[in-house]
Amino acid sequence: MKAAIARARVLDDAGFEAAQRRLRQSAGPGDTLEAVREIVAGLLGCEEIALFTIYQGKSTLFWSFGIDPKQHKTLDTFEEPALQRVLDGEFHLVRAVGEPRAGVSDPPLRVFVPIRMNSRTVAVLVMLRLLPQKIAFDESDMRLVKLLSNEAGRGLFDAGMGSRPQAARRSR
Repeated sequence: MKAAIARARVLDDAGFEAAQRRLRQSAGPGDTLEAVREIVAGLLGCEEIALFTIYQGKSTLFWSFGIDPKQHKTLDTFEEPALQRVLDGEFHLVRAVGEPRAGVSDPPLRVFVPIRMNSRTVAVLVMLRLLPQKIAFDESDMRLVKLLSNEAGRGLFDAGMGSRPQAARRSR
């Protein structure tokens, strides 16, 4: 049992280190978005992702993967009471009550990750539906969320532009 736990921890560490290296070596906004997609899909188990920029108090859909961008143009479409805490830099996870999950009784998880630069939130990464078997976030998931929160902003935003995005990439 202890050996299995030790192996799982080594795999978690390797995944974290690979994700960290991928984010830090990304070349520009497009590559950073692809790195975020790879980390979220491959390591966190979600293929419905949206990134909203925050500029002058307003949110705008910057990039998405696997969602309908017409449905989610701003963060206001989520009507989350804890959204202000996310904008203040706190991670938020909520069950999306009313959204069915195939073969699982618990509603799907919806995750909000603040993307931070210079101690402020410049964007919010939203994971809409995690894979059905993903019913909670564990310690290794939280490490990845913190990594995304702290590292993704560097590759997405140009220091000379403040919190304005360099360039949007089309939704998929």
